[in-house]
Amino acid sequence: MKKYSLNLFLALILFTAGLVLADINPVNAESRGDMESLAKQSIIVWNTGNTAIANQIYAPDFTMRWVDQDIPDINGVTELMDYLSFIRKAYPDMKIVADHLNVDGDTVIARITFTGTNMGPIGDMPPTNKKLKISAVWIIYIKEGVITEQLDYNNRASILTQLGFTLVPPADEK
Repeated sequence: MKKYSLNLFLALILFTAGLVLADINPVNAESRGDMESLAKQSIIVWNTGNTAIANQIYAPDFTMRWVDQDIPDINGVTELMDYLSFIRKAYPDMKIVADHLNVDGDTVIARITFTGTNMGPIGDMPPTNKKLKISAVWIIYIKEGVITEQLDYNNRASILTQLGFTLVPPADEK
C-alpha cells in the first residue's frame, strides 16, 4: 500500500508541476520571431517616420509613456506620428539601433541606442548643434499582433548635459 501511495503522490506532483510550468509565458519560435519583428518594425517607424508601417503595427489606442519624466503620454498612432515629426525636425539625422531584444510572453524588452545631432528646436529650447548618444530601454507590450503600449526609460539628465545645458543644484533655503 505504501508503494501505491508514493507512486500516486509522485504522479500528483508531476501533474501539478506540469500545470504550473505550462502557464509560464509560453512563447514558441514563431511567435518570438513575430514579436521581435514588430519591435524592429517599430524602430523602422522611428527612424523613417513611415506612417504606413505605423498603421499596421500599432493598435489604434496605442499609448507611449516616458517613465519618470514630465513628458505627456502619446495616445494613438496620429499623436505618435506627430511626435516623430517633431523629434525628427529636432534631430534630422536621428538613428535608433536595437542593441538587444528579449521576448517574454507578450512583452519585448529592447535596449536601444539613440544618436542624432540637435539641429532643430525642442519646444522652447533652441537647437544646440550638439551630437547626442543615449541608451534607453523600451518595454513594448503586444496584443493580438499589434503594439498596444510602449514604455521608455532614458536618462534625461544625460540628454540635457550632452546638449550643453548645465544642471544647477537648488539654492539653500534659509
